[in-house]
Amino acid sequence: MTVNEVYVKAGISSLPISPEETAKRLGIKLVSYKTMTEIYEISLRELYSKSRFGFSYREDGRFVIAVNENSCGERRRRFTIAHEIAHCVLGHLSHAAENTVENEREADRFAAELLAPVCVLRECGVSDSDEISRLCGISKAAAEICQKRILRADTTENDREIVERFGGFISRYRERS
Repeated sequence: MTVNEVYVKAGISSLPISPEETAKRLGIKLVSYKTMTEIYEISLRELYSKSRFGFSYREDGRFVIAVNENSCGERRRRFTIAHEIAHCVLGHLSHAAENTVENEREADRFAAELLAPVCVLRECGVSDSDEISRLCGISKAAAEICQKRILRADTTENDREIVERFGGFISRYRERS
């Protein structure tokens, strides 16, 4: 599944994107580490050994994302959920897939584009990293990376579809600016 397909399926057409709502609309269950300890009688230490921020898995045919609600700030938690959504929709959780460095990089790229779509930001005329961070709910460091991508990215057919989907938001944003 592409980022644009996630936008379509989850009905996303404005920023900031709610990873929690996106997961819900995709049928992915979110649980906190605290809930995981209660349901599965597993210690936090065991969960932390799996991942400090969060992880995803399949249970009874459904994707589940476990998020450590205490280990990170809001922006990191948002990125963690988006990263785990990526693992779910990109097929990284199949029996044949392995937790590879390439899968992690692919999930990071997907999460970054999900939360901060370069083509939408470009159409809004946003190129300042502080504004990107505020508008997309991402960290300053992630916004600086996004800022560089805005400057060097070419528009693709997929970008045109995303810009069309976010058209109302883009128009409203430009009017305010």
